[in-house]
Amino acid sequence: MKTGLKAAILAFLTVLGGTSNLVAQQEVSMSIDGFNGIEWGSSEADVLARFGEPAQIDSLDNGIVVLAYRTDLLGEPAVAFYAFLGDAGMIKGQYIVKLHLDEGDCEGQYRVYRDHVTLTYPLIPPVENYDYPFTEDFCTSLLNGRGNWANQWADPENGAVVTVIVQEGSDEVKLIYESATFLNWLEP
Repeated sequence: MKTGLKAAILAFLTVLGGTSNLVAQQEVSMSIDGFNGIEWGSSEADVLARFGEPAQIDSLDNGIVVLAYRTDLLGEPAVAFYAFLGDAGMIKGQYIVKLHLDEGDCEGQYRVYRDHVTLTYPLIPPVENYDYPFTEDFCTSLLNGRGNWANQWADPENGAVVTVIVQEGSDEVKLIYESATFLNWLEP
C-alpha cells in the first residue's frame, strides 16, 4: 500500500473519539495477511526466531503443530497460538483473553478487542451477531450461560477471516485469525 494512503487512513482513524490509543498500538492493514505480524505460510522457525521458545508445543493427530505463547494483548494477559500444517506453514493464529466478569462492563471489554480488529482492517466491514437477554447486562448473561457475541471480518482478496467472539458460558474473548488455506483444509 502506498505510504501516503496508509498515513491518511491512520490520521482519519486517530481523530475518531476514544480510538487514538488503539490506533497507536497497532498497524493498519488492508488485507488479513497473517497473525500478529507473521504472514500466512511462514514456518515454525520464523515464529521461533521472532518470539523465542513457546510456553507449549502440541502436535495434533491431524498433522497440525501449535505453538503457544503467554503474551499481552492491549494491556491484558493473553495466550497466543500459532498453528502450522506441513509445507503450508502457518495457517491459523488465535489470541485468548479473559474477561473480567466481576468488574462489569463486559460489553465495553468486548468492544476493545472488536475495535482493535476494526481499526486494523478499516476497509473490511465486519458482520456482527450477538444474542443475550436485554433484561440483563452482558456480564450477567455470560455468568448465567446465556450470552454470546461475535464479529467477523472476511478479506475479499485472499479469503482469510478474523473472528472476535465470546461464546455462551465462556469468560474468554477469542480473536481467531484463519487463512484461506486453513478454511479450505476444513472443508470435507
